[in-house]
Amino acid sequence: MIDETKLWNSLKKGDRTALQDLYNHFVDMLYSYGMTLCQDEDKVKDGIHDLFLSIWNSKDRLSIPQSTKAYLIVSLRHRLFDKGSKMATLTDHIESTSDLPHLSEGHEERWIRNEDESEQQRKLDQAMSRLSDRQREIIHMKYLQELDYDEIARIMDLNYQSARNLVNRAITALRKEMLLTVMIILMSL
Repeated sequence: MIDETKLWNSLKKGDRTALQDLYNHFVDMLYSYGMTLCQDEDKVKDGIHDLFLSIWNSKDRLSIPQSTKAYLIVSLRHRLFDKGSKMATLTDHIESTSDLPHLSEGHEERWIRNEDESEQQRKLDQAMSRLSDRQREIIHMKYLQELDYDEIARIMDLNYQSARNLVNRAITALRKEMLLTVMIILMSL
């Protein structure tokens, strides 16, 4: 675990290593989040690099954020939208446990498990694609980035209760879409 306050203080004093440490710690999370907003990989990478360049260039004027993660997400979000990005579907960012080893599991069991997980992922991707951009984004923030409601509210410029309500509505919509997807599959058999 990194000491974010210490890194920000070092950064403000001109320590390039502190900037590098912040970048290394958060770049994967920012990339994953950025790809949920914009399917243009180059635009996301450019946005992340622009963000850290901007932090370095304005290090003298920076205040230490309450939550580095929320600050970086909000900053990247603004950069991507300022560049005309369109919201995109959430795909291939749902973490699975398929890479974890299973003891005494034979080749056939692994193959069946992988097939089942692939089918579940496909159903989830289909259901997610039918959600609104805002619903996909908030599900990503809450369950993949593991942000709390206060951080989500700050990022999306909502009050706390509105963030909770939006998460609940998104989950309800996702459940409904998953059920619809399963029913369609069963009817086609």
